[in-house]
Amino acid sequence: MMVEPGDNPINDAAFDWLMRVDRGLTSSEQAELDAWLEADIRRFGAFERAKAVFVHVSRTKGLGADFDPGRFDPLTEQAPADSLPVADNCDPLAQPVSRRAFLAASGAVAASGAIAFILAGEQPAQATYQTKRGELRDIVLEDGSSVTLNTDTQIETLFSNRSRSVSLIKGEALFNVSHDAERPFIVDVNAFRARAIGTSFNVQRLAGSMPQLLVKEGVVEVSPGRAAAPLRASVNMKITVTPRGDVHSTTLSPSDLERELIWREGKIAFEDTPLFNAIQSFQRYGDTEISVRNPELLHLTITGVFSSDDPMGFAKVVSEAFDLQAIPEGRGITLARKKMK
Repeated sequence: MMVEPGDNPINDAAFDWLMRVDRGLTSSEQAELDAWLEADIRRFGAFERAKAVFVHVSRTKGLGADFDPGRFDPLTEQAPADSLPVADNCDPLAQPVSRRAFLAASGAVAASGAIAFILAGEQPAQATYQTKRGELRDIVLEDGSSVTLNTDTQIETLFSNRSRSVSLIKGEALFNVSHDAERPFIVDVNAFRARAIGTSFNVQRLAGSMPQLLVKEGVVEVSPGRAAAPLRASVNMKITVTPRGDVHSTTLSPSDLERELIWREGKIAFEDTPLFNAIQSFQRYGDTEISVRNPELLHLTITGVFSSDDPMGFAKVVSEAFDLQAIPEGRGITLARKKMK
């Protein structure tokens, strides 16, 4: 993979930051850089690739206006001697890189194809993992952490020597994070960002529902978009974020938490759950449709544990509990009140 400044705004910003780092950052500038990197998972990759280019370009420090990038040989990391007009009494490696020289030299290096993640120690590992509807999947990540993906879930990971970042594109995932104080584990759920060092937590991002986080073990910092400071969520806490960015937190009992996480066993648990919400939960796992002929039935509440791959069995239990008809229709089933005799 080649990268050139000017390809897109993220690459441009990454190269600009590298030049600022080379000159030295103040504490406030370092904080600004950290915030920039954490704001978008793609920025880590752009920044690491820019570092690789910078290694080559550093050999061209002190070049004058006559520098010819076309004669630059990236494979030997040097330009022909007669094309290096260095000022008198000047150490070329002690001079700052100008943006013009940086862009010219990095362009020559990129054109050669020699900067495809050159630095082995800095090479970020990027991957995408996903599940189909009705599928559960256990994955061991590059750092030794593990994640269990629920049905119809997709995550993107980007790990480097300095960072561990995951983006939850959709669905639900339980992370068991290996401890690494030097590389915080960050999960971006769009509405908020979760930051941990070594813990276990569940995140959920479903269409039509508020994004949420559950802490199973340890402590997780949660940074909603509008919050002035991160929130600390501890064991058994449930955090939800509204579309306006408002944060709600509740503390669950251990049994409530286990009920929330029972999906890992291929089950769905309900506790006084409206039938409307219960039906929606089953629709996440398969194509079998459960419909209701009488709208008022949607307000009935359900309690119990059911197999996520058996919506027909669930519908039959509901029909028996409330003296309803369970009518097979095509690939689905319809619940209706029994006709009066």
